[in-house]
Amino acid sequence: MGEQTTDKKALNIKQFTIIFFLGLGYTIVYATPFIQYVFYDSLVEALQCTNQQLGYLITIFGIGNLLAPFGGALSDKFNTKKIYIFAMLMICALNVIFTLNMNYSFSLVIWGGFAIFGLFLYFPAHTKLTRLVGNESQQGTIFGFTEAFCGITNVIVNFIALYLFAYFSNKYFGVAGLKAAIIGYAVLGVIAVIALAILVPDPGKASKAGDTEVINTKMTVHDWLSIVSNPRTWMAGIAVFATYTMYCTLSYYTPYFSNVLGVSVVFTGGLSIFRQYGTRFVGAPIGGWLGDKIKSVSTVVGVSLGAAVIMVIAFMVMPAGTNGTVLIILTLAAGILTYMARGSMFAIPSELKIPRKYAGTTSGVVCAIGYCPDLFIFVLYGYWLDKFGNDGYRNIFIYAAVVMMIGVINAIVTQIYKKKKLTEETAEA
Repeated sequence: MGEQTTDKKALNIKQFTIIFFLGLGYTIVYATPFIQYVFYDSLVEALQCTNQQLGYLITIFGIGNLLAPFGGALSDKFNTKKIYIFAMLMICALNVIFTLNMNYSFSLVIWGGFAIFGLFLYFPAHTKLTRLVGNESQQGTIFGFTEAFCGITNVIVNFIALYLFAYFSNKYFGVAGLKAAIIGYAVLGVIAVIALAILVPDPGKASKAGDTEVINTKMTVHDWLSIVSNPRTWMAGIAVFATYTMYCTLSYYTPYFSNVLGVSVVFTGGLSIFRQYGTRFVGAPIGGWLGDKIKSVSTVVGVSLGAAVIMVIAFMVMPAGTNGTVLIILTLAAGILTYMARGSMFAIPSELKIPRKYAGTTSGVVCAIGYCPDLFIFVLYGYWLDKFGNDGYRNIFIYAAVVMMIGVINAIVTQIYKKKKLTEETAEA
């Protein structure tokens, strides 16, 4: 899919355009499943449910991560682009259907649908399609900018949703504003689908002259099991697991600052916005670009995780009343490190020379391993805070530090594996 340029690592305008719309598509697919992060109170009111019941929706959705390896096999066997477009259109349709019957019982069915189309089908296809945007020497840069564009489009999409919410809430009252926001997601999703349908070449065909690489293959049970049991797949999965744990823990810095360090809510709120959006725009492209530059995205992930461990320890030992400038610097640094790792982590299969024809299955397994914290981490962190109060943050930070150190060790093992196994394979070839 990638076009050759004078510099094989430089992306052209068409590639950047495709990456932007892939980022927009990603934002749309997960906008409604995670809509409580933007319209929490309005969703509780519309569904007439408790906070605990609302939490079950994320649990139902998270189960879809376990189905991703099977969806990945479909992306490898059939046309990845068609699966991607079908999954996105179904997500858009579910958004509209949900607005027609907005109640809690029906939302359980809708979120089950989101799990099927958003994680079982869409996510592996999205990762494979992203990998096909360019050649193997561009993977870090491609995934880094995809992560950055996800952040940019997230801001754009949610500002549009907030506008629609405010306008229709004031004009029609009730749940009209929430319904308008969700339909807005669907409309933007259709726009993204149309753009990608036009821009993205058929991945089943050769992407450039003389390219004979097979992008889709007839997956057998043996092929699937070999990918699931391949240590390369697990190295990539553990890298995502550690990085995603770092990402989830990042959101707990905000209440920690206000509840433990005594910083004002206004200060921590403003800082969290810069941490969530500003550092994403900076960290993700830098991490991906650097990974391509040194030809090792796994090293970028490992170094980022190692530095983040130091940050966590620093936050743990900080006394109340710590200078605000110090907090700003450390928080922004932690955010940049997090997104440097996130912008690189899905390029690791490319670094480990896993064939692109297996990219869907590989990303599905990596998703199942890497995102399984969705099934327990927020419940675990919440339990510690409920039981131990502010002392629960110590448990959270210790747990995160241990997981991130496992990620560092995994990065070292990845480098050893590359030098030993991949060198042997090259010699045999």
